Amino acid sequence: MGVRSARPDCARTQPLLAVGFALGRHLLGKGTREVRPIYTFLLVALLMAPCGRAQTAPAAAPAQKPAEDENTSIFNDLPSTEGPTAFVQVEGNHHNMGDVLTYDFNVGYKINSHTSADFGAPLYSTRTPFSIISKADWRDTTIIGAPYIDVRYDTKYKHVNVTSILTGSAGFNMVKTYSDGRFMVDWFNHFDRNYQLLNYDVLVTPFLNLGAGTGSVDRQIMPRPYELARPYETLGNLGNGEAGLAFTFKKVYRLEASAYGLAPEGPQKIYSRLVSPDNLLGGDGHHNRFWDALFETSGYYYQTYEGLPTYYYQQGAGPSWLSRDNGEGAYLTVTSFKKAKNLSLQLGYTKSVRYDYGSAFIMLRYNFTGLLRNLTIGE
Repeated sequence: MGVRSARPDCARTQPLLAVGFALGRHLLGKGTREVRPIYTFLLVALLMAPCGRAQTAPAAAPAQKPAEDENTSIFNDLPSTEGPTAFVQVEGNHHNMGDVLTYDFNVGYKINSHTSADFGAPLYSTRTPFSIISKADWRDTTIIGAPYIDVRYDTKYKHVNVTSILTGSAGFNMVKTYSDGRFMVDWFNHFDRNYQLLNYDVLVTPFLNLGAGTGSVDRQIMPRPYELARPYETLGNLGNGEAGLAFTFKKVYRLEASAYGLAPEGPQKIYSRLVSPDNLLGGDGHHNRFWDALFETSGYYYQTYEGLPTYYYQQGAGPSWLSRDNGEGAYLTVTSFKKAKNLSLQLGYTKSVRYDYGSAFIMLRYNFTGLLRNLTIGE
């Protein structure tokens, strides 16, 4: 067991019916309607960063050959040994319609070499041009997201790394949380195989992701940029897939390119994270971006002879094509830094073909697993 150091532990309107709908929405920050982003949580994560380096490393044990069924994926961020896990993760998506940020706090436990489980609680911050104050150009809102629980299984089959993750999120109240007010289920499956590039310190990894759920879920475990901090969320059966290629340099730098698709089935609803239910302002909704014009899209959509969008409502959900999407993206990941080995960074750009918009993505993740294990099981 290591010795502790002296470092301390540290201008389109939507129906008036939406106004009454959101009177109960709880916002954090200054005032009852306008709030500022929660920079406090970012500050806490940064102040606690030195804690992960406050332990003197014990003598390194001889390297052991991994078992034949042990998952060695470059996307696998779990420790090799059993025990508790924890991380704080911040993701942001920026585009010309606004910004969406997610702050996630996660704790879990690795049960054995194949199985793990975790629990998380996200917070969402949004910045949109639909301000209700005439002197303000932007409106900033922060509100709690839907808590979630994950069960994960990792293995290897004939040199192919396999990860399967079952996620349940409890968004029971769409007024008091950034959610669609339902219990959501998502099943995500990842497959990849590593190939050594000649004698260079480079791995080439083709990968495939397949999943299905009862709507769009912001999965925080093995997240994909097109899924996280999106400007909307959907309700209704939804399949998703992604195929891509990754290059890993010096075991730290990973460059990826991929194409993705969302395939809805049955009735659908879309809930915007940019248009607030207590605000009459919204965008123009062009290029099928219903979530830029309305808080909730659930009816039919018609185009007038003048080319301007007109919205008609019906009771219940809308057609399946409301949630359809496809696009591509490119991402760069740095899994650790010399002076902050527990910190990882991901930068990326995603282009939605159907919605015709691009977004810049950033994700910061700090792994508290080492600190938590030192405090609980003495590692």
